[in-house]
Formats: sequence, C-alpha cells, structure tokens
Amino acid sequence: MRNFLALLVFTFLASTATFAQGPTVNSSDNLPLVFILGEHAEQYDAMTEQYSNMLLDECKGDMQVAYTKWMTMLKEMETFSNEIGYNMDGVQVWMNVFWNKDGSIKHIAYYLKPESKVVPLDELTAFIKTFAKQYKFPLLAKNQYVHYGQAFFPTAPKRVAHK
Repeated sequence: MRNFLALLVFTFLASTATFAQGPTVNSSDNLPLVFILGEHAEQYDAMTEQYSNMLLDECKGDMQVAYTKWMTMLKEMETFSNEIGYNMDGVQVWMNVFWNKDGSIKHIAYYLKPESKVVPLDELTAFIKTFAKQYKFPLLAKNQYVHYGQAFFPTAPKRVAHK
C-alpha cells in the first residue's frame, strides 16, 4: 500500500502540468539544476509545459533506442559515482531529466523511492548536480526533450563471490 501511495503521489506530481490552467507565473529559469520532486512546484509545472517532446519522440518512437540511451546515461552516472567514490549501490529513484537540444542537462528532478537505500538527500543532490554539469546525453535533437523514468543502482547485478 505504501508503494502504491508513493507511486500515486509521484504520478500526480509528474502530470500536474497536464491539468494546469491559466498563465504561468514563475519561469523554469529560476529552478536549480537538480531538485527533489515536490519542491519548486510552480516553476516545475511551467517547465513541463515547455518540454512537450519526450525522449521517445526524439528517438523516432523506437523504444529500444530510447531505453538504450537512458540506460547508457545511468551506467555513466554509476561509473562517475565510482570514480569519485560516491556509493550509489541500493539507491532507487524516480527521475525526470530535462535536456537541451544539444544533449546537455537543463534540470533533473528526482524523488527517492520508498524501497531505496536511505541516503542523505543533500549528498545525493550534490552528486547528481556534479554529474549533470559535466555530462552530455548522446542525442542531438531539433527540440528540447524530457524523460520520466526510474533508476536503480547498481545498473547491472553484481556477482557475489562464494566462499
């Protein structure tokens, strides 16, 4: 039941812009690079209105291409975490990634899943921000685009040594 409630809240937050009415007061330009879903609600809503193209749209509707690109980014995030000594193992998040046309990251909104390893959110936000500043997604597009997805770390199962 708790997972269902969390999913319901996340779905509501992710789709709020779809049901928003009236002019937007705040610009998404005021948003931090990385923030937790639920923070900056008005600016987030404005941003979701600006990003009508999904990653899948920019991959010409090819689910395999979009999935491969998404997983490549998550694997690169995991590799980056290992390089700087930040342990992502056990972290599970919902992530909304907003990209510019050139593949640079405009914003990442995330929310720690209930079954995730507990981590200090300020540390996780700082890690994601550091990653986002240096990463460029491998997709040049005609439009800015977004993806609403999940991330589980490690991205691939790790072999357990038997004694």
